[in-house]
Amino acid sequence: MTDIKRPDPVTYYLPAVGTWPESHYLLDGRCQDAIRLAEASGRPLLVRGLPGTGKSDLARAAAQMFERAFVYEVVTARSEPQELLWRFDAVARLADAQAQEPRAKDVSHYIAPGPLWWSIDWRGAEQWLREHEVHAQRPDAELTDQSGQVSQQAQRAQTKGCVLLLDEIDKADSELPNSLLEVLANSGFRLPCADGYEVKARQHKPLIIITTNEDRELPAAFVRRCLVLPLAADADFKQWLIARARSHYRDPDDTSQAGDGRPAMAQTLLEQAAQRLMDDRAQLRGEAHLPGLAEYLDLLRGLDSLARNDPAQQQQWLDRVCDFAYRKSASLSA
Repeated sequence: MTDIKRPDPVTYYLPAVGTWPESHYLLDGRCQDAIRLAEASGRPLLVRGLPGTGKSDLARAAAQMFERAFVYEVVTARSEPQELLWRFDAVARLADAQAQEPRAKDVSHYIAPGPLWWSIDWRGAEQWLREHEVHAQRPDAELTDQSGQVSQQAQRAQTKGCVLLLDEIDKADSELPNSLLEVLANSGFRLPCADGYEVKARQHKPLIIITTNEDRELPAAFVRRCLVLPLAADADFKQWLIARARSHYRDPDDTSQAGDGRPAMAQTLLEQAAQRLMDDRAQLRGEAHLPGLAEYLDLLRGLDSLARNDPAQQQQWLDRVCDFAYRKSASLSA
């Protein structure tokens, strides 16, 4: 089989949004191709992989890639299918009814758009809140880039559309993904308690990225409606780690990277931290948890905070604290 020609890797700056801190992400050619096909086909992209391989931030990188608004929902075992579409504030309605408020007679005053509604029709969600005088939390309104320039999520949503991240969908039972089949197929849904009000994509279909840690098998019918991107390390795991660390930390010996806003970290330190991780993984064969990208980046982030721009001190800290980041299994406890 001939080698597949893919786009060159691109590093994207990820602005802080909600509880997500600012970061950087290396989007390789394979991931770029999968994202572009998902956008072109209108199908969700299901990203499979172990925890800590960068699945969630891939969605943020996709939003930067297309200059779209970023909407997200972290799925839990308590997540209800309806909450992804719309949310009903029964407590507020009960309080208004007890106070004999006239608005309590109309349930529309207590329905707030959920993440799928916002991503499918942001303008319509804003209009719903205004017309029905609903007091509800909106998706994070602003994104601030490295230069301090602020962009409005609403403007991005209305001109380019949204990227919706449904994170860790395998945490919920099969009822939740099964309930999304019609919504994903039609890019829309109806509100059964509001005279059949329809939510439909007016201009741009959302790019939906769904992640799974494989903790629970997903329904076959749901998977069939998705494109699937298995996100795993390359054969040379050590170099794969280092390449992704370079998206977060510039090389102090590379003058072309000076002034790009990223903290510096020496190549030798990245290599030594990666080698220590590889050594621990070798000792952990057969164990349930192996240190990976998440642990590697946690360690580097700590070294940068403990001794910024001081390679000698970072080296000393590496020897002292490495075990706390990597040795999470009882088999490797000191």
